[in-house]
Amino acid sequence: MSISVRTPATPADAPVRAGATAGPDHAAQLRAQARRRRRETGLLLAPALLWVVVAVAIPLGMIVWVSLWRADGPTLVHTVDFGVWGDVLSSGAFRSIMLETLKVVVIVLAIVAVVGLLCGYFLARFVRSRRLAAMLLMLAILPFWTSYVIRIITWQPLFGNRGVLNYVLVKVGILSEPASAFLYNQTATIFTMSSLYVVFVIGPVFWALSRIDEDTIAASRSLGASAWQTFWRVEFPLAKGGLVAGCFFAAIFLFGDYATEQLIGGGTNPALSGTIRAIAGSGQWPTAAALSVVLFLLTALVLGLFMKIHDLRREL
Repeated sequence: MSISVRTPATPADAPVRAGATAGPDHAAQLRAQARRRRRETGLLLAPALLWVVVAVAIPLGMIVWVSLWRADGPTLVHTVDFGVWGDVLSSGAFRSIMLETLKVVVIVLAIVAVVGLLCGYFLARFVRSRRLAAMLLMLAILPFWTSYVIRIITWQPLFGNRGVLNYVLVKVGILSEPASAFLYNQTATIFTMSSLYVVFVIGPVFWALSRIDEDTIAASRSLGASAWQTFWRVEFPLAKGGLVAGCFFAAIFLFGDYATEQLIGGGTNPALSGTIRAIAGSGQWPTAAALSVVLFLLTALVLGLFMKIHDLRREL
């Protein structure tokens, strides 16, 4: 009687057996699967890419093209002429407007960042009821249910010569007569813009802080960190994404805001967007287009800085 003994496969045999299934057919299947994945990815991206091309790339290309035209009085000459760009880049008035626009945007962003961070922190840490916190957040968003122009005009009865602020200050004896310093100047413009766009920061900061586990904060405090150290070393780094995202969207609206500068600032400190509107209204389309390209580049520069500060793709 013979007894056969089967020896277990050695590790050296494993690659041979695994490689036995790998052949031309298997490699072809892998290539087909890769092509199918690329095709499905392309189909999924096609609507977004089409929208970007139609709504962004083509209009921006048209603006760049118009900036190369030449205006002979009321007639536009469709040619390639860099004379408008030379005038825009060499004009001291345009450079001053660009710097003023950038200064106002930076100041407003600093204000909305600080105020939005404080308000978001208050809602997330001191308002224990989530329902109450949601209601307070809705009150901050409530003005956006009305028209953008109406939200701006409502500040005029508050700051005007016959407005509420002047009336109260005169009644309590702080002012002897109504003052005109609260309206039609850059300070009033900055204050109004800050009040309009701070809500873009409050919401993201609130949600970012709400996602922080309370055990993380408790662990920091149990290790001897003070409330300020816990905020600066634990909570703020985790909430920085919401802060940067809020400032990111606020900056987009700030660069394009010209109504606030006109209705509240009175045109005393013209912004780049308001200047573009005025020049386009006078029929100087090449100059308005060139300034629009400059405004786009300034906006892209500021948004690029935000992307350097924090990778916003992680917040999506």
